[in-house]
Amino acid sequence: MDKKVTLIDGGMGQELIHRSKIKPDYLWSARVLLDHYDLVVDLHKDFIKSGAQAITLNSYTITPDRLKKFNLEDKFKPLQESAIKAAKEAINSFSKDNNILLLGSLPPLIMSYKTELGKNKIEATDIYKRIVEIQQPHVDIFCCETVSSIEEAEVVSEVALNTEKNVWLSFCVQEEDGTLLRSGESLEDALNEFKNTNINSFLVNCSPPEAIHQSVSIMKKINKPFGCLPNGFKSVNLLNDENDVSVLEKRDDFNITNFVRDTLRFIENNASIVGGCCEVSPEYIEAINNKINE
Repeated sequence: MDKKVTLIDGGMGQELIHRSKIKPDYLWSARVLLDHYDLVVDLHKDFIKSGAQAITLNSYTITPDRLKKFNLEDKFKPLQESAIKAAKEAINSFSKDNNILLLGSLPPLIMSYKTELGKNKIEATDIYKRIVEIQQPHVDIFCCETVSSIEEAEVVSEVALNTEKNVWLSFCVQEEDGTLLRSGESLEDALNEFKNTNINSFLVNCSPPEAIHQSVSIMKKINKPFGCLPNGFKSVNLLNDENDVSVLEKRDDFNITNFVRDTLRFIENNASIVGGCCEVSPEYIEAINNKINE
C-alpha cells in the first residue's frame, strides 16, 4: 500500500482479562496491573511485535471514581506510574530504531459509554489535569478516548490542548447509527465544533465496524487525519453502573478475516490511523500489518 498509515495497538483490557483468567470487575485492566504487572508488559511487547507503531498506556480505568469503589483512591498516582513503567519497559526492550510512539490515555472518568459527563465540569477538568500531569513527561500523544458527548469532548480536549503534545480526539458512536454519538448528538456537529482547534486527528473507537463505516463518510469531510478503532462486542448497551464488563460478549463474526477486510476498507476511504479496541488482540494487528506491508 502506498498510503501512509499509522497502525496502533488493539484492546488492552479484554486481552488482559483473557490472559490473566481473572474474573473482570469494575477496575478491569487496572486490576491486572495491580496483580499481574508482567502480563501488561508482555501484552505491550506482543502488540509491538505484531507491528503496532504506537501503544497505549494501560491506564484507562485508573480514575478516582473507579478506584473509590474499591477504597483504592491512594493508588491513583502509583497505578498511573505503574502503567507508564510497563509501557516504557516494553518499548525499551526493542531497538531504538523502532520509534514506537506512546499514547497517553484520557478516558471517560466514570465508565465507558455514559451519555453524560457524570461530574461537574470543574471536578472533571481537575481530574484530567491530574492525569495529564503524571503522563505528560512520558507520552508522545494524548488520546481522548471513547468520548460519548460534545460536553465530554470539550472538557477533556481543553485539558489535553493545554499541553505541548499532539492530541487525538476519539469519539464513541451509537451501535445502530454511526452518524450519532452515544449521546444522540450528531458526529458531524461534534467534528465541526473542533475542526478549527489544534486537535491533530479525529477517531472513532470502541464501536462496531458497521457503525464506523458510517462514521467514515462524515470524518472524510473534515480536513484532518482520521482513524478507526472498532471493537468486537455483540453490544455494549447492557453495561451500566450496576454491573461490569463481564456482561459484554464477543461477536461470533468478529474474526481476523473480517477485521482485516473492514480495516482495509477504512484505509481505502482515507483513514490514516487504524488498529483496534476491545477484543482486538495482537494476532489481529499482525494480520493487518502483513496486509499493509504487502
